[in-house]
Parts: sequence; structure tokens; C-alpha cells
Amino acid sequence: MVQPSLADMTRIWTIVVGGSKKCKTYGLGVNQSSSSSSPMFPNSASILLNAEEMKATRTKIEELTQHCAVSDAKFAKFEALVKKHMPQVFEDREDSESDD
Repeated sequence: MVQPSLADMTRIWTIVVGGSKKCKTYGLGVNQSSSSSSPMFPNSASILLNAEEMKATRTKIEELTQHCAVSDAKFAKFEALVKKHMPQVFEDREDSESDD
């Protein structure tokens, strides 16, 4: 796949947002040149920040996944206890599901 050059991407972005107006294009700044950065080509600081945010997000997902696993296990134990001591609750539910 051929990647367009930075100058081509800047020109495409300018066209997409409605063309240049008074030497300004939304999101590109004043008198944007093809050599400076744009929202489509983030600088290394923003890439680093995004990598840190992604790492934090992955960590949070792992924590929540573990929490869900613990909650699922607790619920399964509770469900087994209820089935053992109150089987009619599950029999009633099965009867009503078969009626639907």
C-alpha cells in the first residue's frame, strides 16, 4: 500500500475541512507548512502520552477482568447454595421459561 507524503496529507486535510481561509485551516494552525506537524501526524510527545494512556487502560482492563472473575465465582457459589437449599426457585424458573 502506498502512503501519501506529508505534503499530500496536508493538502488532503485542507480540502476535507473546506479549504484554506485567510491562511488558516482548522486543526492545522496558521500558515501550515508541509514540514511541521499536524493532527494527522502527532509528535513524539503525544505518541508517548498515548502509549502511557494505553498502558494505564490495559492495566485497568486487567484489574476489572480479575474483579469480574472473582465476582462470577462468588455468584456461582451463591447460586449453588440457593439450588441446594431452595431448589423450587430454579424449578419455578425452568417451568416459566418452558411456558414462553
